[in-house]
Order: sequence, then structure tokens, then C-alpha cells
Amino acid sequence: MRKKSFTLFSTLVLIFVFSILIVNIFETKALTSSNIQKQYLYIQGKNHLNFLEEYINKLKSLRNLDKIKIDDKNFDIFAEIIKKNKNYEVDLYIKSKLHNISLHKKVFIDIL
Repeated sequence: MRKKSFTLFSTLVLIFVFSILIVNIFETKALTSSNIQKQYLYIQGKNHLNFLEEYINKLKSLRNLDKIKIDDKNFDIFAEIIKKNKNYEVDLYIKSKLHNISLHKKVFIDIL
């Protein structure tokens, strides 16, 4: 009788230890997956920010513009343009629609 109870107890202990180990492994994989997804979205947002900056720098005139908005299904992409003395101050904004990722950059453009 003791042998059966010891076998049952050791089996339960082993199942408990392995279940805790498996839960920790799955938690780590889920956290890693979430971090990779956020890193991918940050890189994508950074690419949008660089594109928007290049686009604004290539414009011939900012005189009649006060806001630029680009439609995208995953990101809000827009720029606010403010004239300051002899140059323009442009605030570039990128914000993910589904996740908590947002980027901002301030650019100064001189008038020639």
C-alpha cells in the first residue's frame, strides 16, 4: 500500500513541477511575441515618419498649407505646419490605430 501511495504522490509532484515549467515557457514565448510585434510596428512607424519628412522637404512651397494628412489603415499620419518668422516649424506625428505606439518629430524648414 505504501508503494502505491508513494508512486501516486511522486507522479503528482512531477505533474505539478512540469505544469509550472510549461506555464513559464508559454508566458515567456507570449511576451517575446508581443515584443517582436511592437518592435515591428515601431519600425513601420519610423519608416512612415521618414517618408513624411522627405515628402515635406520635397514640397516647393508650404505657404498655403497648415496641415497634411495621409490616409493609412494602420496608422494616423499627419503633419502640422506653423510659420515662424522666416522659416516653417513642422510637427510630424505617427500614431498606430490599434496599438499604443506613437512617434513625433519636429522639423524646421528655411524659406529660400
